[in-house]
Amino acid sequence: MVTEEAVAVHGLLQDPDWFFEHILGTQHYYDKQREINRAVRTSTRVAVLGANGTGKDWNAGRIILWWMASHYPAKAIVLGPTHRQVSDIVFNEARSGYLECRYAGGLGGRFLAQASSWRFAPNHYALGFATTDEFNIQGFHSPNLLVVVTEAHNMPQSHIDAIKRLNPTCILMTGNPFCSDGEFYDAFNDNSDRWVTVRISAFDTPNVQTGEEVIPGMVTVQDIAAHAIDWGEDSAMYRATVLGEFADSLEDTLVPRSVIAAAVARTLPPNSSDTVTLSCDVARFGADRTVVYRRQGDQCKKVWDVQGHDTQQVAGMLGRLAEDEDEGFQVEIIIDETGVGGGVVDRLNEEIIRGGDCPIIGFNGGERADNPDRYVNAIAEAWLELARALKDGNVDLDDNPGVVAQLASRRYSIQGDRRLKLETKDEYKKRTKRSPDDADALAMAYSPLCGTPAFRYFDL
Repeated sequence: MVTEEAVAVHGLLQDPDWFFEHILGTQHYYDKQREINRAVRTSTRVAVLGANGTGKDWNAGRIILWWMASHYPAKAIVLGPTHRQVSDIVFNEARSGYLECRYAGGLGGRFLAQASSWRFAPNHYALGFATTDEFNIQGFHSPNLLVVVTEAHNMPQSHIDAIKRLNPTCILMTGNPFCSDGEFYDAFNDNSDRWVTVRISAFDTPNVQTGEEVIPGMVTVQDIAAHAIDWGEDSAMYRATVLGEFADSLEDTLVPRSVIAAAVARTLPPNSSDTVTLSCDVARFGADRTVVYRRQGDQCKKVWDVQGHDTQQVAGMLGRLAEDEDEGFQVEIIIDETGVGGGVVDRLNEEIIRGGDCPIIGFNGGERADNPDRYVNAIAEAWLELARALKDGNVDLDDNPGVVAQLASRRYSIQGDRRLKLETKDEYKKRTKRSPDDADALAMAYSPLCGTPAFRYFDL
C-alpha cells in the first residue's frame, strides 16, 4: 500500500534543493548552485561556465545522487576528457555525498569504492568513464537519462555529437572558458537559445562575498589577489580563471609595453652573491642573430649580438665573457642547444672555463617544463616566468629596442587543460616578420635550469 507519507516524500524528491538539504544534509551551498539544480530539473540542456574553485564538480556529483533517487528507472553517465576528471573529481564528489547522507536508510545500491560505478539494477545505475573513441558512447538508453559532461571545454565535438544521439533527458555540461569554439563555447554564444546557461564568477562564491572561508577548498579572496599579481587583471588568464569569462581571444601578448618601459627605467643593482647567468640564443640561419644576455639577480643586459659566426666562434666568445667576470662571482652559461646550438654546448664542455667551475647548461625549449602542470614545455616556462618577474617589478632591463619589441609582441595561449603555451618561434616570425632572438636569450636566464638564487622567488 502506498502511504500518503511516501507520496509526499516522492513529491519532495523532485526538488533537488530539498534533496540536498534534507537527504544529503548539505549545510553550505549557494545561489549559483541552486540555479544549476533548478536548470537540471526543468531543462534538457544545461551548460555551466565557471571560474576555478566555484563548486561546479561538487554540485555535479550530488546532482547524480538526486537524479538516481528521484527517477526510476534511470541512468546517469559521467563523461570527460580524462579519467582523473571523471573518477577522481566528479565521481569522488558523488561518493562523498553518498557516504555523508543523513537519511537513515541511506541511498541504497552498490557504490563501488575504487570505480566510477553506482549500481542498483541492470536498468538503473550511474557510471563514469573517459574515452578517446566516440563509438564507446553508445548503448546508454533510458527513459530518464542524465549525461554529465565534465571539463566540457576540452571535450571533442565528436563526443558531444555521440552524446546527443543518446537522446538524453538532460545533458549537463560544466567547464571553464578555456576554449574559443566547440559545443561548450557555442552554448554561451551562437547557440545560447538552445541551452539554459549558468555563469559563475569567483566573486559569486560565499568565501569571496563574506571575506571568510565559509566553504573549505572553494576560491578565496586571497586566491583572487594572487591571480591578479600573477597574470594581471586585464589578462585572458585572469578573466577566465577568476571572472569565468570567455576572453575575446585566449591568445594574449605576454607583457604590456608599459610594464616593459618601467623595467627599462628601473635600476636594481645586483648583489655580489647573485650568480651571473650568460644565456645564449644561437643563430640558426638567414637573418637570425646570435644573442647573449647577462643576468645577475634582477639586472639583465645584452652583452653580445652577432650574425654569421660559426659554433666555434660563438663558443670562444662565451668562454671569454665568462672568464672576464669578476673572480668573486659564480658564473654559469645556458645555451639553446636545439639545432646548431648543440655544437656550442659540446665545444664548451670540452673547455675548462674558470677553472672548471662554470656550469654549461643545454636548454631545449621543447622539453618538459619544470612545472608541467602549468606550462606546456620548457620555453613557455622560461618566457612566462620572465613575464611574471617583469610584472612584479623585479627586472632591471637594458634599453634594447629589439628585446622591448619582442617581449611586447610574443603571444601565449591557454590550452584546454589550463596549461600555458608559448607561440612558436616560426609562428612568431611568420606573423611579425622578425625573429625573437633577443628575448629568447633573455628568457632562458629565467629557466629553472639556471641556478640564480633570485629565480627561486618565482617557484610556484
